[in-house]
Amino acid sequence: MELIGVYRVLPKMKVTIPKEIADKWGLKPKDKLVIYYDPENDRLVIEKWRK
Repeated sequence: MELIGVYRVLPKMKVTIPKEIADKWGLKPKDKLVIYYDPENDRLVIEKWRK
């Protein structure tokens, strides 16, 4: 796993995807992401939605 940075939660509980990651994933507006919660390690895992 690679650390990209530390980011704040914005008002209305939003988080910005860093441009570096958006570029690597080829993200565009309206793309979907899957977010998992790992309670054992108290972390979120984010993946690009794959049909």
